[in-house]
Amino acid sequence: MAGSWRSRPKPPGWRTTRLRILKRDGYACQWRLDQGGICGEPANEVDHIIPAYRNGSDDDSNLRALCTRHHTFKSRGEGGQAAQAKRIPRNRPQEKHPGLIQ
Repeated sequence: MAGSWRSRPKPPGWRTTRLRILKRDGYACQWRLDQGGICGEPANEVDHIIPAYRNGSDDDSNLRALCTRHHTFKSRGEGGQAAQAKRIPRNRPQEKHPGLIQ
C-alpha cells in the first residue's frame, strides 16, 4: 500500500502521541463489536474516531488503537463517504409532466 491520503498533515509530535495512545489502550484493538465488547487483537495503528476531514481533533479523546484490519475497514468506508459527498449528482431533478402544470 502506498500510504494513506490525509486531508491535513500529521500533527507535530505524532510519533509520541501514537505511542502514548497505543500504550493507553494496551496495544489492543478498540474496535467495538456488534455483539458487544472490543476486538482486542494486537493493535499497531492509531485512528481518529471523528476523522480529520470532518474536523476531528488530534486530542487523545478522539484517538484509539486499532488493528490493521479494522483501521483499513474504517478508512475505506470513510473514503467512500468523502468521495460520495464530493460527487455531482448525475440526474437532473425530475420535471413535472406538462399536463400537471397549472
